[in-house]
Amino acid sequence: MFVHRLAVATAIATYLLILIGGLVHGTGSSLACPDWPTCYGSLMPKMEGGVLVEHSHRLAAGTVLVMTLLLAISLARSATPVQRRLRPYGWLAVGLVIIQAVLGGVTVLLRLPTPISTAHTATSVLFFLNLLYIAVRSRPASAVAPAPRPLPARATLLALFAAVAVYFQMVLGGLVRHSGAALACTDVPLCRGAVWPDAHPTVLIHVLHRLNALVVAALVTTSSVMTFRSARERPGLRALALAAPVLVAVQIWLGIRAVLTFLDLATVEAHLGVATALLATQIIIVLRGRAEAAPGAFRVRWLRDIASLAKPRVTGLVVLTYAGGLWMAPGALERWRTIMGVVGVALLVGASNAFNMLMERDVDPLMERTRDRALPQGLVSPEAALVFATALMCGALPLLFLGGNLLTGLLGLLALVSYVGVYTPMKRRSGAALFVGAVPGAIPPLMGWTTVTGRLDAPALALFAVLFLWQIPHFLAIAVYRAADYARAGIKVLPLALSAATTRAIIVVFSVALVGATVVLEPLRVAGRGYALAAILLGLTLVGWAIAGFRRAATRAWARSLFLFSIVYLVLLFAALVIDRTVA
Repeated sequence: MFVHRLAVATAIATYLLILIGGLVHGTGSSLACPDWPTCYGSLMPKMEGGVLVEHSHRLAAGTVLVMTLLLAISLARSATPVQRRLRPYGWLAVGLVIIQAVLGGVTVLLRLPTPISTAHTATSVLFFLNLLYIAVRSRPASAVAPAPRPLPARATLLALFAAVAVYFQMVLGGLVRHSGAALACTDVPLCRGAVWPDAHPTVLIHVLHRLNALVVAALVTTSSVMTFRSARERPGLRALALAAPVLVAVQIWLGIRAVLTFLDLATVEAHLGVATALLATQIIIVLRGRAEAAPGAFRVRWLRDIASLAKPRVTGLVVLTYAGGLWMAPGALERWRTIMGVVGVALLVGASNAFNMLMERDVDPLMERTRDRALPQGLVSPEAALVFATALMCGALPLLFLGGNLLTGLLGLLALVSYVGVYTPMKRRSGAALFVGAVPGAIPPLMGWTTVTGRLDAPALALFAVLFLWQIPHFLAIAVYRAADYARAGIKVLPLALSAATTRAIIVVFSVALVGATVVLEPLRVAGRGYALAAILLGLTLVGWAIAGFRRAATRAWARSLFLFSIVYLVLLFAALVIDRTVA
């Protein structure tokens, strides 16, 4: 029990350390010691004023570091199998606490840069979560009491989803604090008289934190209801499920009070403490709600496996279409906004792909082209996939809202919800899902345009039409080629519901329409005659390839070649756009 008790003690000490860190910022003591790791050249300066607060924080951090090292060594020397398998998490804790210390030092030496200070907050909470995981999982199993009945998978996954959302809400709160946005909005519930004011990004960070709090509150409440209903024989879990919504309500009230009292220190500290307690509550629900299982062995290759859930090649292609929208839109865009937009879209597409794989993990083993993915092979757990997808989503949306604008962020949200929430489940019910899925697939160039202009124009809608129409022959071709795969998995695709001739006719019709949409960009003055000529030549080639499907000799090989050419077609089309505008 020593290791378990040490883990619990270290987690509690870290919780207190987080509170002391909040006190440092709240009292304006962050630079009370202008050097690091000493304070005014001394390891033990005169403890008064801001130095007392700041140096106490450093001493507490040193204590936690020692406790963490002792915990990692104890795990390594433990004879208990479960605790020995926690060794990687012990050394991970050591690594995180060292990174945390370095970030704290850099924050002081560079005079509180917002990105570093926010990373300091994010790492501290991540470190706390890792210790919490060790504390829960290191508890020796009872030799007498039977194992408690686990919660249904849906309940634990929803609780985990809510926990990740709470974590990123805390990181966003750290950004509010360190960017000086805490009092950017002094009215409640609106900000400067509007839900989304036309204001400096600092103000919008505060607004985003407020709006996201409502989303997190809804997630936590929904998760708590499901947990409470599922944990009929587990009073401890039911108590946690009841506590979580109460903590959310208190947290929102404290946030409002912090604004109205102009950052009263006790209120701000309580706001931080309740947020951390809420996160701990959600994580404990997840860990205690799952069946007791020894943690899997850590593999370096696991990082590559989990990254594959984002489908990097597909994501790269979509980012190119977004960049095309950026490039073609009239007006200039600051470099930092361009970077935030590109990264935001990449994360959003990766999140959509990861959610899609998570939701289809039961049918992927039935299909030849998907059976070797990380989830069907058991290389990545559903819980890890959910954390990865949710983290990408939580990172993407703020970047799009802040680096772009309200319209760009809403378009990104629409793309995510329609792809994950509508298209993915619809694939098992109707072949018409193809046309629904083409909508989120066509939104990225629209987002690129709106990032620059902040509005929807005719050229932007033409770009949307190009991507929408392109997807129909592209995905029908792969559906024809993999029809047996889709039938085995129970995925409804048009080639399984329609005749071969009708499917090929749809491919031809949409290919012709695609050529028309690409040529329209020239009279709309998005591109010049050089592009128009290239679009016509590429389009005629695509139409000819599509018509070749009516030959009697046309087989799966034709469908596969059409699918591959459609990718080449899109790349060359956007290359022609870029070259044409560069020359012009």
